[in-house]
Amino acid sequence: MSKELELYKKFIDGLVEQKESVTARWIMEDGFPKNGDNEEENKLLQELTPKQKRILAKIVQNERIGGMHDALAYMDEMMDLDGLVLQQEGVEYPHDYFESMHFDFIGRCEGDEWPE
Repeated sequence: MSKELELYKKFIDGLVEQKESVTARWIMEDGFPKNGDNEEENKLLQELTPKQKRILAKIVQNERIGGMHDALAYMDEMMDLDGLVLQQEGVEYPHDYFESMHFDFIGRCEGDEWPE
């Protein structure tokens, strides 16, 4: 495998590793950090049932992944139209090698293997 492709895969997989929402975890666990800034949020969470918390945490988690997807889609568009280049260690990432960064990200989030 070429160094360019190896770096690209590590980049996408690194984002997949970062997909978990801390906020969703706080919703499901002990709430937001206990300080004056989070009083209202924690009060609301105390009023929710476990099922409502699961639904809210799922919404928040999906929004985090959606935001990452949208940022990658924008970067793909910038690469297509405006000459944006991603490089690491002096090596340029391949562009649209499989599909697109945002497509590859979602596929990897869903557990798909990298194509051959």
